[in-house]
Amino acid sequence: SYPIFEPHWQVTMADGRASGTIRWKNTTYEFENAPFYAEKNWGGAFPIKWYWCQCNSFTLNASNHNLDAATDEIPLSVTAGGGTRKVPLGKLESLGMVSVHYNGTFYEATPWLGDMVWEISPWGYWKMVGNCTQGEIPFFVELEAITSVPGVKLRAPTISEGMAYFCRDSFYANVTLSLWELDENLNKGKLIIDGANSYQGAVEVGGGPWWDTWKDTSRMKRPLKFLVRLPYRWKNLMKKVRRR
Repeated sequence: SYPIFEPHWQVTMADGRASGTIRWKNTTYEFENAPFYAEKNWGGAFPIKWYWCQCNSFTLNASNHNLDAATDEIPLSVTAGGGTRKVPLGKLESLGMVSVHYNGTFYEATPWLGDMVWEISPWGYWKMVGNCTQGEIPFFVELEAITSVPGVKLRAPTISEGMAYFCRDSFYANVTLSLWELDENLNKGKLIIDGANSYQGAVEVGGGPWWDTWKDTSRMKRPLKFLVRLPYRWKNLMKKVRRR
């Protein structure tokens, strides 16, 4: 990794299951086969301004959503986030993504495979809409999260002040997720996920300033976008070669 691309962010487990115990305020909590999410960040500091949403505990009607049978274990997880960061030559770029794991398929709406727009309030409302037009499965996704709780202030790494109270989190957001395949004309086609819902969404805003609602479009600088897309282009080329 290179400092010019900081901060770095990697989701290591989007929809895992965990068992164990947690001790908090002299009370021990036991859990078994609970939904589990893990990520890591590294680098000098977090972005100048950012948002985040994650959920892997959804409710949906299994009989109507391409699952083999009705089950309490819904194979569905969404991770979304974005922010403004510094890039070389003193420039700034605002990027965002929505990624969905559903029933064994990975859907990624990223700046190098499609478009993504967002509308994030200073606190309480997150809406992200993205599409993938260059990947293996073209699709369109909508994610909305709402919370009325005040959340908790957390420390985050900053360049000038070290670890500081720089973000706010909650794990009590109402989340709604829908996803459609795109047809050959890149119009909405088959509905894959129809309004999956959860009241256990994780949400966050950080950095700033957050004077009002942040509406923006993901924009990746062209040279970097070209480089990031190279592995996908190579993979698609190899598939075409094997088919011949």
